Amino acid sequence: MSMSKIRAFGLAILLLTLSSIASAVEPIPLRAGPVTMIFDSENVFLRYIRVGSHEILRGINAPVRNQKWSTVAPKVSNLKVEKGDGGFRVSFDVVCAEDDLDFRWKGLITGNANGLIEFTFDGEAHSTFKRNRIGFCVLHPAAAAGQGWIIETVDGKRTIGGFPKYISPHQPAKNLKAITHDVASGIQARVEFEGETFEMEDQRNWTDASFKTYCTPLEIPYPVEVLKGTKIRQKLKISLSGDLPAVQGQAAGTINGRGGSVLTLGERESALPLLGLQVSGEVKNLTGLQLERLKALHLDHLRVDLAISGKSFIEDLRRATREAKALGVKLHIGVSVGDSPAFDQLSEEVMALQPPVAYWLVTDAEPSKFAKAYLGFEPLLNPSVQLGVSMTTNFVDLNRMRPSSTSIQAVGFAINPQIHAFDNASMVETLPIHADIVNSSRAFGGYPQIIGPITLRPQLVNGKVAPGGPPVDRFPTFVDRRQGTDFTAAWTIGSLKYLADARAQSATYFETVGWNGIMDADDVASRPSGWPSRPGELFPVYELLREIGEFAGGTVRQVDSSDTLAAVGLALHKPGRLRVIVANLSGEPQTVTLRGISSDPGKANSAASGMVKIGLPAYGIGRIDQASE
Repeated sequence: MSMSKIRAFGLAILLLTLSSIASAVEPIPLRAGPVTMIFDSENVFLRYIRVGSHEILRGINAPVRNQKWSTVAPKVSNLKVEKGDGGFRVSFDVVCAEDDLDFRWKGLITGNANGLIEFTFDGEAHSTFKRNRIGFCVLHPAAAAGQGWIIETVDGKRTIGGFPKYISPHQPAKNLKAITHDVASGIQARVEFEGETFEMEDQRNWTDASFKTYCTPLEIPYPVEVLKGTKIRQKLKISLSGDLPAVQGQAAGTINGRGGSVLTLGERESALPLLGLQVSGEVKNLTGLQLERLKALHLDHLRVDLAISGKSFIEDLRRATREAKALGVKLHIGVSVGDSPAFDQLSEEVMALQPPVAYWLVTDAEPSKFAKAYLGFEPLLNPSVQLGVSMTTNFVDLNRMRPSSTSIQAVGFAINPQIHAFDNASMVETLPIHADIVNSSRAFGGYPQIIGPITLRPQLVNGKVAPGGPPVDRFPTFVDRRQGTDFTAAWTIGSLKYLADARAQSATYFETVGWNGIMDADDVASRPSGWPSRPGELFPVYELLREIGEFAGGTVRQVDSSDTLAAVGLALHKPGRLRVIVANLSGEPQTVTLRGISSDPGKANSAASGMVKIGLPAYGIGRIDQASE
């Protein structure tokens, strides 16, 4: 293919300094006989445990979570790795210290030639503090959904069952001592727990690509005071049985991106979701230049969230209306009804302003609150203005409070990839689950899926800023310094690809302007030191959305990936035009092969069977344009 037809954009990489943001330490490949894995020492995460090509576990870690559910970032020292005789031994020390919390533990991971893996956690509190959880989390992959298991509980009972196929709103297994499940035909894996009582939750509720088995059941009251000197010791054993593959010829633990991924363009098509952005939470008045930049994206809507139990919402509604009219787009308005909703005042403002509303989205999903909201909104509804439910937290809250009113015309929920982990690899793992949660949500009643806000960090919990992940200098917990980097653009391609696959009707990403936006504010002088972008800078995700916006009203063709954790493709189609945007989802350079596209840029069609190779840097993006039928 002519290189003029392949374009890479957004490749300027902004330097990040925090270990919680981007891993700077090379993952360590390990082997235990037929079992391979990698050890991410910076995040103390044993990842991608496989036998042959079959995934046994997505990972094992041992987080320390304080009384606010924030995970205290681990600091690792004295790392020692020994390999030989078909096995390995890894030892290390960990310090988790933040505010009054000081907990330290020694880790030991061993694996032998028979595929037996043991992980020991031996810790001690060096201060008195309160915690919600300390200890192992075992992640079975989301691909286990629907597979059978044998559960052994602490009282000695054995139960035959299976991982839930659809996302379970509550714990599918409790009081666990061991889990045995089929990894592949003729191969079983057993995970045994020691030192605590464990239970399982379906982490797909939060877009994590796993079923998490964690210690300390949630029914036990928390937070719990941990006295200085308290010792906590836990141990895991992973063993295999059955027809295990031969070790010869197997690669050691693999790292995403190495060797190159293959993307295959398919035939199935779905509508490109209607794209929108949130009104900026930082910049109150958009400049003429900012408005022109936003017009170039061909957006469908803006989203604003209002709390109508008071008067402060009026100015936010007026501002959102001004911006939507200036851009020629619709409004999605999330509404917290509260205890004393000012519906009369809202109606007066709507009559005066005539905002271009497409959806009023009630964020109080309790049946009584929605019933009250319906009565208040009914005069404002018509065939082009509809009423829905949209949780500003996560799918789990919608899943546990499923809509039942016949008055509901749409459902939605927020998405962010950092409820349980904060490193790039874990965030990439969430992407395929965007399709799973849309499909599960649609099963509630076939409502249109109005998805958003979609952000890097949690935004709101019950109207308050969410705790987010580990502290990031003096930055608010709802801000992620990766916002202006290539990583965010690559992650967004994956998100939109999977939402389109699941036929979501709309998707609302990020904010218009500011440190949670797609371009930076003009004045960033008041920000904490270390903010990596320049005043007014366009972020890579802006360029991405501009490239996608040219296909507004078009369709998305299926693109399959040989490694969903390493590369993703978004194929946009309009009559006469085909654009494939390819993203490297790994922190390593790789050459991605795109199959099913003609090598002649002037002769692309649905039956094309050629291929193109695209070299991409870490989190790099490439674009291929062709004519089509």
